[in-house]
Amino acid sequence: MIRIVPIRPNLLRRVRPLLLNFSKRHGDRRITHRAIRWLTNLNKDPFPRGTWLAAALDGRRLIGFILFGNYGLDEAFIVVHPDYRKQTVGESLLEAALHSLDRVYTRVACDNIPSLKLCFKEGLVAFHLITGPTGKPTLCLGGGNWNRQEFTDHSLD
Repeated sequence: MIRIVPIRPNLLRRVRPLLLNFSKRHGDRRITHRAIRWLTNLNKDPFPRGTWLAAALDGRRLIGFILFGNYGLDEAFIVVHPDYRKQTVGESLLEAALHSLDRVYTRVACDNIPSLKLCFKEGLVAFHLITGPTGKPTLCLGGGNWNRQEFTDHSLD
């Protein structure tokens, strides 16, 4: 049975190496170095406002996780084990994030069709096109009670 389990700051120290290794092994080279550094340096207790981290478990086996920093304005990514893709794991993780946070933002490269499908299936809206950190066209998306101005204001910081 697949469960979604929020990861609290007091547990992060113990599971961070597992999450970093999982990202490198199953992120299909789509998780940026910046995102990995962000997770590596996340040491706040409590987490900063809008930071949410959860794991998907099949029994005790890690099969995926999702992370939002500052509602996704600072960082956002999801990784699902290849054996569990197309089994609603990503959808469950994103639904749990939307339920726990009142809004989320993310950036997805236009060639990352699986992630775009996931975002659109869960009701996220594409509202801006940028050049991403890898030089690819990248959509900016928002979900829940998102606000374009909040995204724009943060981008100008």
